[in-house]
Amino acid sequence: MKRQISLLYIEDDLDIREIYLDSIKEEVELLYFASDGEEGYEAYLKHKPDIILLDINMPKLDGLSLAKKIRESDSNVKIIITTAYSEQEKLLQAIELYLIKYILKPIDPTILKEALQKAKSEIMLKEEEQRAIYRLDEETIWDFDAEKLYKNGVEIKLTKNERRLLKFLSTDKDKVFSFFDIFNHISYDDFDKEYNSNQVRALVKLLRKKVPKDSIVNIYGEGYRFNPMQRDASTVS
Repeated sequence: MKRQISLLYIEDDLDIREIYLDSIKEEVELLYFASDGEEGYEAYLKHKPDIILLDINMPKLDGLSLAKKIRESDSNVKIIITTAYSEQEKLLQAIELYLIKYILKPIDPTILKEALQKAKSEIMLKEEEQRAIYRLDEETIWDFDAEKLYKNGVEIKLTKNERRLLKFLSTDKDKVFSFFDIFNHISYDDFDKEYNSNQVRALVKLLRKKVPKDSIVNIYGEGYRFNPMQRDASTVS
Protein backbone atom coordinates (compact mmCIF):
# COMPACT_ATOMS: atom_id res chain seq x y z
CA MET A 1 0.00 0.00 0.00
CA LYS A 2 1.31 3.42 -0.94
CA ARG A 3 2.48 5.54 1.97
CA GLN A 4 0.08 8.44 2.54
CA ILE A 5 1.80 11.75 3.26
CA SER A 6 -0.08 14.13 5.55
CA LEU A 7 0.15 17.92 5.68
CA LEU A 8 -1.16 20.50 8.12
CA TYR A 9 -1.86 23.85 6.44
CA ILE A 10 -2.05 26.76 8.89
CA GLU A 11 -3.24 29.95 7.22
CA ASP A 12 -5.66 32.54 8.59
CA ASP A 13 -6.51 34.01 5.18
CA LEU A 14 -9.03 31.60 3.63
CA ASP A 15 -8.72 33.20 0.19
CA ILE A 16 -4.96 32.56 0.14
CA ARG A 17 -5.56 29.02 1.35
CA GLU A 18 -7.88 28.34 -1.58
CA ILE A 19 -5.40 29.65 -4.12
CA TYR A 20 -2.77 27.03 -3.28
CA LEU A 21 -5.06 24.17 -2.31
CA ASP A 22 -4.93 22.39 -5.67
CA SER A 23 -1.13 22.52 -5.81
CA ILE A 24 -0.89 21.05 -2.32
CA LYS A 25 -3.38 18.27 -3.07
CA GLU A 26 -1.21 17.14 -5.97
CA GLU A 27 1.60 16.32 -3.55
CA VAL A 28 -0.06 14.95 -0.40
CA GLU A 29 -2.81 12.48 0.36
CA LEU A 30 -4.04 13.71 3.75
CA LEU A 31 -4.70 17.38 4.43
CA TYR A 32 -5.61 19.15 7.68
CA PHE A 33 -6.32 22.85 8.28
CA ALA A 34 -6.01 25.43 11.02
CA SER A 35 -6.61 29.18 11.04
CA ASP A 36 -4.31 30.40 13.80
CA GLY A 37 -1.24 29.36 15.73
CA GLU A 38 -3.00 27.91 18.77
CA GLU A 39 -5.45 25.96 16.63
CA GLY A 40 -2.51 24.85 14.52
CA TYR A 41 -0.65 23.48 17.53
CA GLU A 42 -3.73 21.54 18.65
CA ALA A 43 -4.11 20.12 15.13
CA TYR A 44 -0.42 19.17 15.13
CA LEU A 45 -0.80 17.26 18.42
CA LYS A 46 -3.94 15.52 17.18
CA HIS A 47 -2.82 14.50 13.70
CA LYS A 48 1.02 14.46 13.93
CA PRO A 49 1.36 15.38 10.24
CA ASP A 50 4.43 14.66 8.15
CA ILE A 51 4.61 18.25 6.86
CA ILE A 52 3.47 21.61 8.25
CA LEU A 53 2.91 24.58 5.94
CA LEU A 54 2.37 27.77 7.93
CA ASP A 55 2.50 31.53 7.71
CA ILE A 56 4.73 33.62 9.97
CA ASN A 57 2.05 36.21 10.74
CA MET A 58 -0.84 34.37 12.41
CA PRO A 59 -3.25 35.31 15.20
CA LYS A 60 -2.73 34.09 18.77
CA LEU A 61 0.64 32.43 18.09
CA ASP A 62 2.92 33.53 15.27
CA GLY A 63 4.50 31.03 12.90
CA LEU A 64 8.06 31.23 14.22
CA SER A 65 6.91 30.78 17.81
CA LEU A 66 4.77 27.82 16.79
CA ALA A 67 7.64 26.25 14.87
CA LYS A 68 9.97 26.69 17.86
CA LYS A 69 7.39 25.11 20.16
CA ILE A 70 7.03 22.11 17.89
CA ARG A 71 10.79 21.77 17.44
CA GLU A 72 11.24 21.44 21.21
CA SER A 73 9.89 17.90 21.01
CA ASP A 74 9.83 17.02 17.30
CA SER A 75 12.88 17.19 15.08
CA ASN A 76 11.35 15.10 12.29
CA VAL A 77 8.26 16.95 11.07
CA LYS A 78 9.00 18.94 7.92
CA ILE A 79 8.15 22.64 8.25
CA ILE A 80 7.65 25.12 5.42
CA ILE A 81 7.14 28.76 6.40
CA THR A 82 5.56 31.44 4.21
CA THR A 83 5.73 35.18 4.79
CA ALA A 84 4.82 38.41 3.06
CA TYR A 85 7.96 40.08 4.41
CA SER A 86 11.63 39.51 3.74
CA GLU A 87 12.83 40.31 7.24
CA GLN A 88 16.46 39.43 7.88
CA GLU A 89 15.99 38.83 11.59
CA LYS A 90 13.07 36.44 11.08
CA LEU A 91 14.90 34.70 8.28
CA LEU A 92 17.88 34.07 10.57
CA GLN A 93 15.56 32.71 13.26
CA ALA A 94 13.91 30.46 10.70
CA ILE A 95 17.25 28.99 9.65
CA GLU A 96 17.75 27.68 13.18
CA LEU A 97 14.45 25.75 12.94
CA TYR A 98 15.71 23.39 10.20
CA LEU A 99 13.05 24.33 7.71
CA ILE A 100 12.45 22.74 4.35
CA LYS A 101 11.84 26.19 2.86
CA TYR A 102 11.24 29.84 3.75
CA ILE A 103 8.92 31.10 0.98
CA LEU A 104 8.08 34.73 0.28
CA LYS A 105 4.53 35.71 -0.67
CA PRO A 106 3.01 35.81 -3.18
CA ILE A 107 3.96 32.14 -3.33
CA ASP A 108 5.31 30.86 -6.60
CA PRO A 109 3.44 27.53 -7.14
CA THR A 110 6.59 26.01 -8.62
CA ILE A 111 8.63 26.86 -5.53
CA LEU A 112 5.90 25.49 -3.28
CA LYS A 113 5.76 22.28 -5.30
CA GLU A 114 9.54 21.87 -5.11
CA ALA A 115 9.48 22.43 -1.35
CA LEU A 116 6.76 19.80 -0.87
CA GLN A 117 8.62 17.32 -3.03
CA LYS A 118 11.81 17.90 -1.06
CA ALA A 119 9.90 17.31 2.17
CA LYS A 120 8.40 14.09 0.82
CA SER A 121 11.78 12.88 -0.37
CA GLU A 122 13.32 13.41 3.07
CA ILE A 123 10.40 11.64 4.74
CA MET A 124 10.69 8.57 2.53
CA LEU A 125 14.46 8.50 2.88
CA LYS A 126 14.19 8.53 6.68
CA GLU A 127 11.66 5.70 6.61
CA GLU A 128 13.78 3.62 4.25
CA GLU A 129 16.74 3.96 6.60
CA GLN A 130 14.64 2.98 9.61
CA ARG A 131 12.82 0.08 7.95
CA ALA A 132 15.82 -1.69 6.40
CA ILE A 133 14.79 -1.17 2.82
CA TYR A 134 17.26 -1.92 0.04
CA ARG A 135 17.11 -0.21 -3.33
CA LEU A 136 18.19 -2.73 -5.94
CA ASP A 137 17.98 -0.28 -8.83
CA GLU A 138 16.07 2.89 -9.68
CA GLU A 139 12.80 0.95 -9.96
CA THR A 140 13.17 -2.01 -7.59
CA ILE A 141 13.03 -2.04 -3.77
CA TRP A 142 13.41 -4.95 -1.35
CA ASP A 143 11.65 -4.44 2.00
CA PHE A 144 13.65 -6.71 4.29
CA ASP A 145 11.28 -6.51 7.28
CA ALA A 146 8.08 -7.02 5.31
CA GLU A 147 9.80 -9.56 3.00
CA LYS A 148 8.30 -7.88 -0.04
CA LEU A 149 9.77 -6.89 -3.39
CA TYR A 150 8.45 -3.86 -5.28
CA LYS A 151 9.01 -2.53 -8.76
CA ASN A 152 7.72 0.99 -9.41
CA GLY A 153 5.57 0.65 -6.29
CA VAL A 154 3.92 -2.60 -7.42
CA GLU A 155 4.63 -5.76 -5.45
CA ILE A 156 6.40 -8.55 -7.32
CA LYS A 157 5.21 -11.91 -6.04
CA LEU A 158 7.92 -14.24 -4.73
CA THR A 159 7.65 -17.92 -4.02
CA LYS A 160 8.39 -19.12 -0.50
CA ASN A 161 11.90 -20.22 -1.42
CA GLU A 162 12.62 -17.10 -3.48
CA ARG A 163 11.62 -14.98 -0.50
CA ARG A 164 13.73 -17.08 1.87
CA LEU A 165 16.72 -16.83 -0.42
CA LEU A 166 16.53 -13.06 -0.90
CA LYS A 167 16.09 -12.42 2.80
CA PHE A 168 18.94 -14.76 3.70
CA LEU A 169 21.35 -13.11 1.28
CA SER A 170 20.33 -9.62 2.41
CA THR A 171 21.11 -10.31 6.07
CA ASP A 172 24.70 -9.37 5.27
CA LYS A 173 25.60 -7.68 2.00
CA ASP A 174 29.32 -8.13 2.66
CA LYS A 175 29.17 -11.88 3.15
CA VAL A 176 29.52 -14.55 0.49
CA PHE A 177 27.03 -17.33 1.24
CA SER A 178 28.14 -20.79 0.18
CA PHE A 179 25.90 -23.13 -1.79
CA PHE A 180 25.71 -25.34 1.29
CA ASP A 181 24.72 -22.45 3.57
CA ILE A 182 21.97 -21.43 1.18
CA PHE A 183 20.70 -25.00 0.73
CA ASN A 184 20.54 -25.53 4.49
CA HIS A 185 18.64 -22.29 5.04
CA ILE A 186 16.14 -22.89 2.25
CA SER A 187 15.56 -26.48 3.35
CA TYR A 188 15.57 -26.00 7.12
CA ASP A 189 12.01 -27.37 7.44
CA ASP A 190 12.66 -30.34 5.16
CA PHE A 191 15.06 -32.57 7.10
CA ASP A 192 15.05 -35.43 4.61
CA LYS A 193 16.17 -33.32 1.67
CA GLU A 194 19.65 -34.15 0.42
CA TYR A 195 22.13 -31.44 -0.46
CA ASN A 196 22.09 -30.49 -4.13
CA SER A 197 24.02 -27.45 -5.35
CA ASN A 198 22.12 -27.50 -8.64
CA GLN A 199 18.90 -26.75 -6.77
CA VAL A 200 20.55 -23.65 -5.34
CA ARG A 201 21.69 -22.54 -8.80
CA ALA A 202 18.21 -23.13 -10.21
CA LEU A 203 16.59 -21.10 -7.42
CA VAL A 204 19.04 -18.21 -7.89
CA LYS A 205 18.31 -18.27 -11.62
CA LEU A 206 14.56 -17.99 -10.96
CA LEU A 207 15.03 -15.16 -8.45
CA ARG A 208 17.26 -13.25 -10.85
CA LYS A 209 14.33 -13.06 -13.26
CA LYS A 210 12.49 -10.95 -10.68
CA VAL A 211 15.32 -8.77 -9.35
CA PRO A 212 17.97 -6.79 -11.21
CA LYS A 213 20.53 -9.42 -12.22
CA ASP A 214 23.43 -7.59 -10.57
CA SER A 215 21.63 -7.71 -7.21
CA ILE A 216 22.92 -11.24 -6.70
CA VAL A 217 26.59 -11.71 -7.53
CA ASN A 218 28.11 -15.11 -8.25
CA ILE A 219 31.47 -15.43 -6.52
CA TYR A 220 33.18 -18.18 -8.49
CA GLY A 221 33.93 -21.28 -6.44
CA GLU A 222 32.39 -19.79 -3.28
CA GLY A 223 28.72 -18.95 -3.62
CA TYR A 224 26.57 -15.84 -3.85
CA ARG A 225 26.61 -12.33 -2.39
CA PHE A 226 23.81 -9.80 -2.11
CA ASN A 227 24.65 -6.62 -4.04
CA PRO A 228 22.11 -3.78 -3.68
CA MET A 229 22.58 -0.59 -5.63
CA GLN A 230 25.49 1.56 -4.44
CA ARG A 231 24.33 3.54 -1.42
CA ASP A 232 22.82 6.82 -2.66
CA ALA A 233 21.38 8.02 0.65
CA SER A 234 18.29 5.91 -0.01
CA THR A 235 19.53 2.37 0.57
CA VAL A 236 20.41 0.62 3.78
CA SER A 237 23.98 -0.39 4.47
